[in-house]
Amino acid sequence: MFKNGDLLPISLSETAFLISSALQSQDVRAMRKINDRCIQETAVKFSRYTYNFALISYVLSKIISKPRYFSQRRPKEAVAKVAELLAQCEEAAKSANYSQLGRLQEKMLLEMQKIDDEDRRFVRGIVQKARLKIAAILYAQGISLGNASQITGTEKRELLLYAGQTTMFDRLKEKKSMQERMRDLRRIFP
Repeated sequence: MFKNGDLLPISLSETAFLISSALQSQDVRAMRKINDRCIQETAVKFSRYTYNFALISYVLSKIISKPRYFSQRRPKEAVAKVAELLAQCEEAAKSANYSQLGRLQEKMLLEMQKIDDEDRRFVRGIVQKARLKIAAILYAQGISLGNASQITGTEKRELLLYAGQTTMFDRLKEKKSMQERMRDLRRIFP
């Protein structure tokens, strides 16, 4: 991921730590910034682990922004379990145990899905919505429809429908020229 908007990568262990810190302080804004960084890194250089952290940070930003999740016993327990799993993710990433990191991330996504299942208010679950939203952001940033769909595991048709119903493309701030894109790539890959 990127530090302070420039193109210096952040390690997976640091990403887990930042997500954990934002969760502990229930800082929605920090969680969304982490999510943006994860998505940006996924767009530049796909990594399953970074993509999973994008999913996790998006879902957690939604969970911590809803007080109802903290007034019920089961969701509170699940959030505590997610915090525990984040600490384990940090350790797995530090020791470069990526298969363990992947398993821990999947466990976190399952725990968060359980939270949503307890208090379902929408047809599409929170994790599926996160996949679709990230796919639309990747697509809006110039990743092909097929690649955005493949990276996130969403259907192309569903992605097109979602992107067409949002104003995401209108809000995309970065309209870079080809020269700016090449300059950025040269900084990333000297």
